[in-house]
Amino acid sequence: MTRVSIDYDLMYVLARQIWHLRDEMDIPAGVKHSFEAGDIGPRQETAEELANFSTAWKKAFTEGWQVMTDLGNLLDEIGKAFYDSDAQTAAGAASMAAAYQRQNVKAANDAYKQRQDAMYKRAEAANLERRHRPGQLYLERQHQELEKKRAALQKEQDAQAKRQEDLTKQQEELQKRQEPLRQRQDELTQRQQELWRRQKAERAELEAGFTAKQEALDKERAALTAGREPSREQMDELQRKQQDLWEEQDAAQKALEGKQAKEQNDLNLELDSLRKEQDAFTPEWDELDKKQHDLWKDQAATEEAQKQLDKDEEPLRQRAEDMQKAYVAEQEELAKKPAWTPESGEPNPLHMNRELGPDGPAETPPPAVPTTYERDDDNGHTKIEYKLNANGEIEVDKNGNPVETTTTITNKNGLSYTETYRSLPREGDSVTTTQGSDGKVTKVYMDAHPEEAGSGEAMRYVTDGNGAALQTWRKTPDGEWTLAWDRSSDPEGEESAANGVGRPPAYLTVEKPLVDSSGRPADDSFSPPMAIEQPNGTIRTDYMRQDGSELRVVTTETARFVADETNEIQEVWYKNRNGTWYLKDSLTQLTRYGDEPPLGRLGGS
Repeated sequence: MTRVSIDYDLMYVLARQIWHLRDEMDIPAGVKHSFEAGDIGPRQETAEELANFSTAWKKAFTEGWQVMTDLGNLLDEIGKAFYDSDAQTAAGAASMAAAYQRQNVKAANDAYKQRQDAMYKRAEAANLERRHRPGQLYLERQHQELEKKRAALQKEQDAQAKRQEDLTKQQEELQKRQEPLRQRQDELTQRQQELWRRQKAERAELEAGFTAKQEALDKERAALTAGREPSREQMDELQRKQQDLWEEQDAAQKALEGKQAKEQNDLNLELDSLRKEQDAFTPEWDELDKKQHDLWKDQAATEEAQKQLDKDEEPLRQRAEDMQKAYVAEQEELAKKPAWTPESGEPNPLHMNRELGPDGPAETPPPAVPTTYERDDDNGHTKIEYKLNANGEIEVDKNGNPVETTTTITNKNGLSYTETYRSLPREGDSVTTTQGSDGKVTKVYMDAHPEEAGSGEAMRYVTDGNGAALQTWRKTPDGEWTLAWDRSSDPEGEESAANGVGRPPAYLTVEKPLVDSSGRPADDSFSPPMAIEQPNGTIRTDYMRQDGSELRVVTTETARFVADETNEIQEVWYKNRNGTWYLKDSLTQLTRYGDEPPLGRLGGS
């Protein structure tokens, strides 16, 4: 039991003594004067230990019954609040115990069904395998014969691979022996290239020298004939110089050609000598080439034999594939089929499995999963009920947890506390409705991922039974909960609540919105839409039922308004930062004051 600054156990004992004293003083009828130990919550030890105070209090309060009435009523109110606190803790513990019991029973039922299903499935699978086994054995024998031939062929291929390996080694060895000749070949080739470059340079140099002499002689002739007629002797001298130049050039060219021819001839002799040495290896290469061609012929013959073997195997492989496909298809059909039950009307698959007996091993099934949980103890009665589906089973969410759980705790004096927990469609969202011992109803909405909050934040909204906001709590990313708004401490609490302060968003409170997140009607009773683009860039889409009722949806860049045929707005949707839409306000959350709609009207007709 929770302890605060006041010892409530003692206060309740005092309250009980006060009521007894009033009874002794002939207090007017109709006023409660019975206050049992159970009124103070689960523990009754404190009241029993202080029972001896009764005589003293009877003597002390011989007068002033009204004062004691007020005190008794006050303590009664405090007692109920404290009882509700104790009962809330007990409800949580009872829910855990009930969940544990339900999970254990469900696990036992699931395990039993799995064992039964597995037994029948194994039997059916064994029967299926038994039907296909003869054909599989025949094909296996045929396949073994082919494998023997393939093994012999593989042995031949391995021998040919060894021959190729030896031949490759001989070729590499011969090539290694020729390596010096190849290097000399590269060297001579390089020397030939260098010789051609040098000879070309020598010819260019010789030609450039004689070109310069010819140009000098041409200048001399031009100077001699410039503006006058040269003499016979001068012309003969020029002719002699020209002739000498030609003879000198011809002699120099012949000398250069002879020198270069000798250089090329010497290099050719070395090349011829190298070719002779290389030709000496030709017989060995010819022998290796012959071995290589013989090996290729043998390998080609082996490949042909392999192709023929593959050709012979193809019909066998096709038959095996067809049989396997049929077998797999039947296995898949068997896997999709529910496990056998006596109600199916089919033969019991276990009848062909003698090792399991005619009906299989006997096992007593566990009890059904309970849909309620009840417990009596010294403090009263605890009952837990789950929301059931159309089949009478506990309705669960996608995680397998009950969608709605109601826990009621009643003590022996008749005080009752009820708590209903219901999960909401969005992950982590829920609403908890409590009814205290005084009949007061409170709802707590948990918003695990608020649409308008940052990452890691959460909101908790507290309302009364009619949905009027009482408190708002906010959880920061570090996990701390802080009171964001309290109606009782707000100077304008009533007005603030009327204006929507502290009210949970509609996506928590409205079970069936008029439209879905795409803006289309949630049911299919409306005709195809008629979209009209407005001048301001908004889109208006009208939907109509056969009875003439309309649904008008106006979408802007950031908001969506859903109205009826009178243009009275029924729902307001907002677009989140990630582009998704969420229901912010609904007419069902609000109270109408006067003729003006709480959410307003659409503009235009």
